[in-house]
Amino acid sequence: MDWFVERHEVSEVVHQRSGLRVRAPTLERGCSVHREHPGGSQHTWTEVAGAGLPPGALPASLAEEARALLAPEPGLSGGGEAFAELIHGLVDAARAEGAAHLDVLLRHVRRDTLFSDEARRVRAQREAVIVEVKVLHTTDGGPVEQWRCAAYPDVPRLLEAASTLRTRVGRLAREWGEQTPPVPCPTGPLPIVFPPGAASACFFHEVCGHPLEGDVVARGGSYLARRLGERVAPEHVSVSDDPTDGHEALAYATDDEGQPACAVPLLRAGVVGVPLLDTRSARALGLSPNGHGRRVSFRHPPLPRMAHTRVEPHQGELASLLHDVRHGLLVRHLTPRHMNLLSGDFSFYVVEAQEVRDGVPGRRVSPAILSGNGLEALAAIDAVGADVTNLFATRGCRKMNHGPLPVSFGQPSVRFRQLHVRPWR
Repeated sequence: MDWFVERHEVSEVVHQRSGLRVRAPTLERGCSVHREHPGGSQHTWTEVAGAGLPPGALPASLAEEARALLAPEPGLSGGGEAFAELIHGLVDAARAEGAAHLDVLLRHVRRDTLFSDEARRVRAQREAVIVEVKVLHTTDGGPVEQWRCAAYPDVPRLLEAASTLRTRVGRLAREWGEQTPPVPCPTGPLPIVFPPGAASACFFHEVCGHPLEGDVVARGGSYLARRLGERVAPEHVSVSDDPTDGHEALAYATDDEGQPACAVPLLRAGVVGVPLLDTRSARALGLSPNGHGRRVSFRHPPLPRMAHTRVEPHQGELASLLHDVRHGLLVRHLTPRHMNLLSGDFSFYVVEAQEVRDGVPGRRVSPAILSGNGLEALAAIDAVGADVTNLFATRGCRKMNHGPLPVSFGQPSVRFRQLHVRPWR
């Protein structure tokens, strides 16, 4: 039996066409108890309202510490004038470079948890400030937009980075304007390059991460689950999931079962490595948990889930990987379309990419679909750079009916000999 107590606060400031708006802060508090029995397991939860912890919700030995964690008083300041000033600075930077508009979402999150079972009691606090921007341009073909996101461990470090954020937003608006409208995307089998720190890193999250989550592996439910210990990629390809590296803002030292977090090699020098495990999937596989038991909230039991999925650096940088590409695509932003865990077949929407000619990135191309098979794609990685950069995925990762959890990626430049590209429609 184990107990889990959670306090989750969120405050948001948004800028849209209607102007700046401060949303009312939200505060969720609750606790749960998890019991294992011969026929399975039972998870029951209690939401806390007002000042009191319901009688009998937790054992007496936990109640005092839980009451302190669940205090009803708000703990986030909301940022106030400092957030408003930052957002107005970003909007001015985008407009100065020709953007028609800039949407901004600034979200401050703090999560306090307490886990306890017969072996351990672990208290944890995680905080992050997330900035999401969407640049909009008006063209003859209609409005176009581009998204970027950044995350910081706390408000002071966000404000320290204000000038850097303004520069990045201005550069994004300028580059996006210069490459609008797009040219038609080339199709067929093409060399594909992912730049460092780009949203194309979701490729490895989908193709390597989900197939090696412990519950999937325990039921033999993926193409990589059947190949543990086998080589599926060249030696220069290593991929890990490391919660301790999570873009600073997202890193955690213990998971939601009180287990120490650690880097888990999904691919080690091209060989399929170790599954991501919570306590239950570890027990099913006869292994030890490795710090990947994560909960959406106290209302949900833990599941084995990714945190920070990282392609390990090798050698070279983006320019050197592009040098030998006569005609291909530099893909900056993908979003998942379809992933068949059993067969490894996948497809992604290409949201942002540039055509490459003789090693030089050119104009932005129209949306397309990138497709293939996981085993074939991993085997086709012929170069991995040393220029790793992290990226936070603002919309999070969903699994089953448990809702999104924050995840991040670390990616250097990566080149595939070829993947298949076809028109979006």
